[in-house]
Amino acid sequence: MNNLMFYNLSIPLFYALLGGMFYFKFNGQRQRRLLVVSILGFCVFSTWDIVNSNENLEDLKEHRIVLYAKTVEGILVISLILAYFYEIIKSLKIPNLLTFPFFWVCSGLLLYYSSLIFVAPVLHYAYTWKDPMELGMAESIPSIFETVCALLFSVGIYHYSPKDYAK
Repeated sequence: MNNLMFYNLSIPLFYALLGGMFYFKFNGQRQRRLLVVSILGFCVFSTWDIVNSNENLEDLKEHRIVLYAKTVEGILVISLILAYFYEIIKSLKIPNLLTFPFFWVCSGLLLYYSSLIFVAPVLHYAYTWKDPMELGMAESIPSIFETVCALLFSVGIYHYSPKDYAK
């Protein structure tokens, strides 16, 4: 059975979960409302993209991957991360960013989504050209970024201390 339908449905779900994570990190009500609107708007956009990419939604064997939703998700997540970095740098509430766990999580997400935006489309088009190219080591670049993301998540988990966040 073709499982691309589940991949397509996971894109808005994943953005909603990441957006929810940032919802609790942003301090301003305006930023939170804008985030909720972006989550709802992205879910509507993803639904449109799924319907637009698949002529017959009932035919699960011929289900196709979405055209734009993953790229838009990447742009939205990068925007969230940069807005959060701007907020924490502007507020100066964190004495040392290198020991702040969420900094490492955001850094990993920033690298991962940057690779999705800049590297993955080039590799995709290289595979779909008429004359396929042997890319060699370049084919593993997305996997390297995913590994670095996981390592930065691990550093963030290492720096996490529940007593620092107890209320």
